[in-house]
Amino acid sequence: MSSWTPDAGLCVPVLDERDSLGPLLGEIAAALEGARYTVCLVDDGSTDGTAELVRAAAERDPRIVLLQRPRGGPGCRRGGASRAGLEWLLSHTGHRVFVDLDADGANDPGELAAGIRQVDAGGADVAIASKYVAGSRVAGRPLLRRLGSRLYSGLLRLLMGSAVRDFSNSYRFYSRAAAELLLRVPPRYEGPVYLAEMLAVWLSAGLRVVELPPVYGARRGGASKVTLGDAVAGFAGAVHVGWLYRRGFYRAAPLRG
Repeated sequence: MSSWTPDAGLCVPVLDERDSLGPLLGEIAAALEGARYTVCLVDDGSTDGTAELVRAAAERDPRIVLLQRPRGGPGCRRGGASRAGLEWLLSHTGHRVFVDLDADGANDPGELAAGIRQVDAGGADVAIASKYVAGSRVAGRPLLRRLGSRLYSGLLRLLMGSAVRDFSNSYRFYSRAAAELLLRVPPRYEGPVYLAEMLAVWLSAGLRVVELPPVYGARRGGASKVTLGDAVAGFAGAVHVGWLYRRGFYRAAPLRG
């Protein structure tokens, strides 16, 4: 694949991320120079000028798209935003690979091409930038969050009987077939637990999931949208997702011809 070119639809949920978005969009453009890609930014009701910044960027670059959703209640609705962006990308583009990444700068756009290629070359159906595999580096993440993330992923790994080590990192690469599979299973969660539901769908279908070692950095600006309530609900949600997984809830219904 000497002439290989990245081809991907990127979904970036945003909520009051104006400070980090400008640099992020520039880094994506640099990392995917010459590639075929679309960046779908899903705004959940920002009040800091995030939507205006994205709208201006979209006027300059047709590869940038803004989706706006009404602001919900307290807590993080990242899962719902991710799914909304994916639905749009599947309906409006023909990209071969799809990518989820955060808007706060914690995910390194310099890793985009390698992750996209891992899936596009057939090395996996899904590739996760995992904080818990050899070679990964984590910086600027509070100890309490590290411990919580490890416990959360360990619980899901145990409940699902999976070899996957990181269920919480949202930096993921997956094939078009894997993306379409997600939309055939109704989600139970709109918040961060939806990330575990995505893996439950893929594992139920027997897709090949691999983990790549990322550099996970500190947030560049703004505040985390994950509340204490989200964290508590996350562990309850993990148990629920594991229970549903064991009972076959996440198996996609057969397609009808």
